Amino acid sequence: MIEIETGRGCKVGKCSFCTEPIKSAFTNRKMESVAAEVKAYYKEGARYFRLGKQADFYASDRPIEMLKRIRKECPEIEVLQIDNVNPNSVVAPGGEEITKAIIEYCTPGNIAAFGVESFDPEVVRTNLLNTTPAMAMIAIRIINKYGAERGENGLPKFLPGINIIFGLLGETKETHQKNIQALQQVMDEGLLLRRINIRQVAVLPDTYIEKHGGNKYLKKNKKYYWKWRDEIRQKIDNPMLKRLLPKGTILTDVFTEMYDGKTTFCRQMGTYPLVIGVKGRLPLNKKIKIKVADYMLRSIVGEVVW
Repeated sequence: MIEIETGRGCKVGKCSFCTEPIKSAFTNRKMESVAAEVKAYYKEGARYFRLGKQADFYASDRPIEMLKRIRKECPEIEVLQIDNVNPNSVVAPGGEEITKAIIEYCTPGNIAAFGVESFDPEVVRTNLLNTTPAMAMIAIRIINKYGAERGENGLPKFLPGINIIFGLLGETKETHQKNIQALQQVMDEGLLLRRINIRQVAVLPDTYIEKHGGNKYLKKNKKYYWKWRDEIRQKIDNPMLKRLLPKGTILTDVFTEMYDGKTTFCRQMGTYPLVIGVKGRLPLNKKIKIKVADYMLRSIVGEVVW
């Protein structure tokens, strides 16, 4: 998988923990430059690409033209996916057109990684976060509206992923409840999330959080984090995984990667690929097709389809 850098910095650039405004001013590479780099690797035999290293793909230079040009000039590309997305950009004028283009020109299994960080409005305000819970929910609905259809590799074409951070300024026990409530609302509306990333905040020098409280809340609430994370995994992640990939779903282009005892672990190429455990020691570095047979907490058990 080759990761192509499309830009640096952040167009908003104010989240309390973020170092992007310190490291780089917001700047995009020209669309022509990104497409030319992909084409150069493609000519050398590369077929798997991720357009990454950006705070918001929708804020890239002419993203629709970029994707259209890449697919035209690299017709046999096997994976083309993106990285981070600001939910506000999905909702903004022109956002739905970009969403549709991503689905048309990128490959299935694609994820819009939403830096929501918290669904607690007070934490959002205190940490100057880029999006509100209400805006994030609208963006989740829009991407599901167009991207939840299953693609040829067995995965939905384009889904949101949610990033949540523990330890932000103003965090309380109620913050966790608001996160759970928002994620449960996603479940209740029948929507899909591809994955939920949960991290603890890194308090880095010269950031807003370092100057306005540092790791105060991280220390205060650390004893709750395992419990909070496990509740999200049990109540949201696992039921969502079963909704995402019902038993019997066929996944193609699955690569055998490593052994753990008598189990072979496999993944598809792509953004945040699912771990798939298959009984038996299959030949490694081979492409296979599997059927979803069962579930672990965040991974699936597969059976080979010959």
